[in-house]
Amino acid sequence: MIQRLVSAAIVLVPVISLSLLPTARAEEPALSLGQRLDRLVLDYYPSATEPGAAVLVMLDGKPVLRKGYGMADLEKGVKVTPDMIFRIASVTKQFTAVAVLQLVQAGKVSLTDPITKYVPEFDTQGKTITIENLLTHTSGLFNVTALDGFLSQITTDRKPIEVANLIAGKPLEFEPGSQFKYSNTNYILLGMVIEKVSGRTYAENLEVSIARPLGLADTRYSRDDALTPRHARGYEQEASGPWGPMKPMSMTQPFAAGALESTVDDLAKWTQALADGKAADSKLLERAWTPYKPTESPSDYGYGWSIRTESGERWIGHNGGINGFRSAAVWIPEKKVFVAILRNGMGGAGPDVLLRRLALEAVGRPEPKRVAIALPAETLDRYVGVYALSPQAKFTISREGNKLVAEAPNKSKVELLAEAEDKFFSPESDVQFSFTMENEKATQMTLRRAGRDSVAKRVD
Repeated sequence: MIQRLVSAAIVLVPVISLSLLPTARAEEPALSLGQRLDRLVLDYYPSATEPGAAVLVMLDGKPVLRKGYGMADLEKGVKVTPDMIFRIASVTKQFTAVAVLQLVQAGKVSLTDPITKYVPEFDTQGKTITIENLLTHTSGLFNVTALDGFLSQITTDRKPIEVANLIAGKPLEFEPGSQFKYSNTNYILLGMVIEKVSGRTYAENLEVSIARPLGLADTRYSRDDALTPRHARGYEQEASGPWGPMKPMSMTQPFAAGALESTVDDLAKWTQALADGKAADSKLLERAWTPYKPTESPSDYGYGWSIRTESGERWIGHNGGINGFRSAAVWIPEKKVFVAILRNGMGGAGPDVLLRRLALEAVGRPEPKRVAIALPAETLDRYVGVYALSPQAKFTISREGNKLVAEAPNKSKVELLAEAEDKFFSPESDVQFSFTMENEKATQMTLRRAGRDSVAKRVD
């Protein structure tokens, strides 16, 4: 219709037809890196009236994006600002690891020491579990936060040994040093080692040996008392419904595994201090930033950090989740890139996928935006089943209505969105899933993360 009208105008009024045609649009000016990063964040956290996040992207020691998104306090109408304080959950573990390395550097602790040297009251069931086993999650100790009923008692104040002893009687899941399996119990015990050797509480030792010397004014053991105006409040969302205040939790329970609070600025300052050798000996830190090698299966975890190599770069980072808060941070030393996201909402999009997209943009390898498509139920049913990466690591794929969901051991379910008939992605992680078909039924599932493929065979 538009084309016919324009043609008529040209025929009837040839003298003035050029003035009636639309002028060519000027090309949109190229966006700066900061603008591109900002757009990426808004893709994930577009709402100005819901819980949001503080985001920092550093390149070559300078911030290219430092901004708050969404609300820090829904009840009071306070917006998130980039200097706000959040609970950082398991990002705490790197602080605990460095506190242990400081004791190693001082000759007060050895990485080969058995935990019973410092915590004799903890039952290791006759096995030797070393400090290094705890640091690298290769102890075989059951994860205390994965216990049935753990969430029902999280408001109770407990001593660290009482938290660790919640797994009393649980058999080791494997021989110490043979495999990797993430367990918060490991870092609760490490906090006890720090207290025993330093003669200070974990919180006091953090202040004296790390926060104060490095100028981390907003990094501390999180308090249960009234929050200052600069604290973001945590929220939870049930099944995409309204947001409500986080459930209460005694910070004595996560302890050295996840009880710290901080800001994106302090996390950047902390990482730079480590890079400059100000917190611990550089040789010890290189061990911390090198994946430990269990005797039976691979691991991408060092001491308090996950480490992977991508395009010749080390991605050194950690994420975390605790009542009402999620966190993620990564450092890419070869590119001088640091990214941190602190979020005050459990529910909706998590920070992990966004973290990766921001980091890739900053290093100059932007990732294309994934677009979901709808598939009929009979197609989704082809992929329903159990897939094993190993005898211990199995994924259950199921269909709920018109969507596919994946569940790993001790993990919550995540929705898988289709981008092709046999390819899926999760909006909550940086893992892509693809399926190999035989006779209209999937026989294996390939998980791709950071350019690496892992194959899970169908077992049921």
